[in-house]
Amino acid sequence: MIRFLRGFGVIFLFAFFGVCALIIRYLIFPFQKTKQECYKILQGSWQFFIWLIEVTGVIKLNISDLEKIKNIKNSIIVSTHPSFIDVVILISIIPYSTCFVAQKLAKNPFFKGIVELLFILDVQSIDDWLNKSVEKLDEGLNLVIFPMGGRHDKNEFPKIRRGTALIAQKSKKDIVALNLETDTRFLQANQPIYEAGDKTIQFYLSYIEKINTEELLSKYPDSVTFKTELTKIITKTLYKNKK
Repeated sequence: MIRFLRGFGVIFLFAFFGVCALIIRYLIFPFQKTKQECYKILQGSWQFFIWLIEVTGVIKLNISDLEKIKNIKNSIIVSTHPSFIDVVILISIIPYSTCFVAQKLAKNPFFKGIVELLFILDVQSIDDWLNKSVEKLDEGLNLVIFPMGGRHDKNEFPKIRRGTALIAQKSKKDIVALNLETDTRFLQANQPIYEAGDKTIQFYLSYIEKINTEELLSKYPDSVTFKTELTKIITKTLYKNKK
């Protein structure tokens, strides 16, 4: 019975999330003068959603170094990726942040409007994808990236892709590494949305360190070497003390 109620609760919360997305995009955003105001409203609404999913006992978010994380500015944020709601958690905490989203969300009637206005589609050509990323960073936003691609368990260590290094090379923005993990599998790839177990799922978020891009560009002026070395550094940083 507990599993059924928790599963039903998760489905209800995500349905509520979708309806709120429609209201925000078409009834609130049109009255905002700038995109910065839209990002602020987005953050506030996602804070409310995370509060709601916590207060109902579905998850509990445990945050170390909260002030450091809240004060990340105009950086490329890389993080581990245990669940579907990771980006919602991060953007609810870190102001003025965007991320990459899958093409299917751009076709979703609930999220299409917000996606097109505030996020970056991950199916564009490499040049478009890169230019859009740099454009967002040049606007002063943070860019959240899960550099391993798909969701993974805390004891899995998928290969880090070079896309982050490519963006860092062109934008010259610093990289901030965060660790996010759960004590139980939740909203993992190919896991039903209603599978929420029989107890509160613990999320743990912590600040790892900042990687200075300008210093690495000076150290590795060759483009290929820079991307190779930075990818190694991101891998070591995200997965250190985990194996």
